[in-house]
Amino acid sequence: MSMQILDCTLRDGGYINDWRFGRRAITAILDKLERANIDIIECGFLTGMVHEEECSLFSNAQAIEPVLPREERRAMYVAMIAMGEKELQPQKLQPWNGRSIDGIRLTFHKHEILKAIQWAQIIQDKGYKVFMQPVGSVFYSDIELLSLVERMNRLRPYAFYIVDTLGSMYRNDVSHRFYLIDQNMDPEIHLGFHGHNNLQLAFSNAQVLGKIQTKRTLILDSSVYGMGRGAGNLPTELIAQYINKNIASKYDVSIVMDIYDEYIRPIRRQFEWGYTMAYHIAASEVCHPNYASYLINKQTLTTKDMEKIIQSIPRKSRVLYDQQLIERLYSQFQSRKIDDREAVEQLEELIRGRALLLLAPGESLAQRREEIEAFIREKVPYVIAVNFADQQLPLDACFFSNHKRLERVTREGAQLSQVQLILTSNLSAGQPCLQVDYDSYTSDEGLVFDNAGLMLLKLLRRCGAQEVYLAGFDGFPGQEFRQQQEMMGEQLRELERSLALHFLTPSPYQREEQNV
Repeated sequence: MSMQILDCTLRDGGYINDWRFGRRAITAILDKLERANIDIIECGFLTGMVHEEECSLFSNAQAIEPVLPREERRAMYVAMIAMGEKELQPQKLQPWNGRSIDGIRLTFHKHEILKAIQWAQIIQDKGYKVFMQPVGSVFYSDIELLSLVERMNRLRPYAFYIVDTLGSMYRNDVSHRFYLIDQNMDPEIHLGFHGHNNLQLAFSNAQVLGKIQTKRTLILDSSVYGMGRGAGNLPTELIAQYINKNIASKYDVSIVMDIYDEYIRPIRRQFEWGYTMAYHIAASEVCHPNYASYLINKQTLTTKDMEKIIQSIPRKSRVLYDQQLIERLYSQFQSRKIDDREAVEQLEELIRGRALLLLAPGESLAQRREEIEAFIREKVPYVIAVNFADQQLPLDACFFSNHKRLERVTREGAQLSQVQLILTSNLSAGQPCLQVDYDSYTSDEGLVFDNAGLMLLKLLRRCGAQEVYLAGFDGFPGQEFRQQQEMMGEQLRELERSLALHFLTPSPYQREEQNV
């Protein structure tokens, strides 16, 4: 068997950083992959949704030409058209000119097969090699897969793929499909494998395929450090080293590591990808990984909570991600409607005539500890910690809306019995507390739907508060939470119409006149 590596860092990895690698980095990564002797290099998406030159999104094949290595090229260069996602109509492609990309990867869903074959024929007629990539190979029955292979034999693309879209395939799933395709597909058509790492099996599945005896060329997709949406992909450095040691020494893995050091490591500091329990659950339930991503980003749920929600997704909705569906299921899971008028009246009595100080768990809480303590001595406020328990400051109450945070605080042995515990109705009250209705204090804005700080402020407003002091509200870490931070700021400004807010510690939500 002949084995080749197709590196898709600039395309699949772009889901992590919105494809904003920067023009210089794109050029350098392509050049280094070429010098590392990677066989096929994917430059990014061909799409009608190009917004800026610094991204690995291109409006046509000729737009890729300036970033390709200028020296003699050994690698094949390709880009992807994703039907229904970031598609570019093939009629808009200019004919292959030998100076830009050589091939186009076409990804399509089961209901798009006929349209995909039509598009592939147009692309081939324009002179490009075509890679046919059916989304979610696991969802094709043997008969459906053989029917698709028969169509491929008539189309004769450059390559046809097994695509483990949900990262849910075990070695037997992969090898079964390989044998089925290998025995029935034209031997001149290359066979590719695109694996995801939801079950930590991308590398082992690639090795399984590499040991199968066949005369067909096998293409293995990978990305540097496994960079890719959710649990990520097969790491280029791992599969390159494996091939070097076990089949033939042809890749310069040290150059791939250079790409990580110079360009991927800085991205890794800002964004997360890789195996998590949530992605494992999504793959085990054969669900799109974006469902897991949504629940992870909430940062409110335990693993068991996420499993319950993912298991509640209807089977017909698991393959394609439905944002509105997961928002509704999350809300339903969290929502336990109660009449909280008595709890509100008790809290209103507790805070009457007192200044109010809300403590969030930001780093500024420790950095400005002395100033906060001085404020407490002077104002003697009613102090409420939000989703945590600070043992160093005198607390009157702790407010929790987050199962994960409450479980952690309880596990760490915080003496919550010594303070007034305030829980939203999505949490079980295992001890005396004031329990308030979860639904009454959530936001209409999905990104900050159940932000604990906002929920508590709305509760205090209902209790008659007119002025609140805030400390530790440091904002969201990392660029991936930029939108949440902007939305949080908008919601706080809306609250300020009826509730005066004063920041004791530096915060991105301060108005300019409040900055010290």
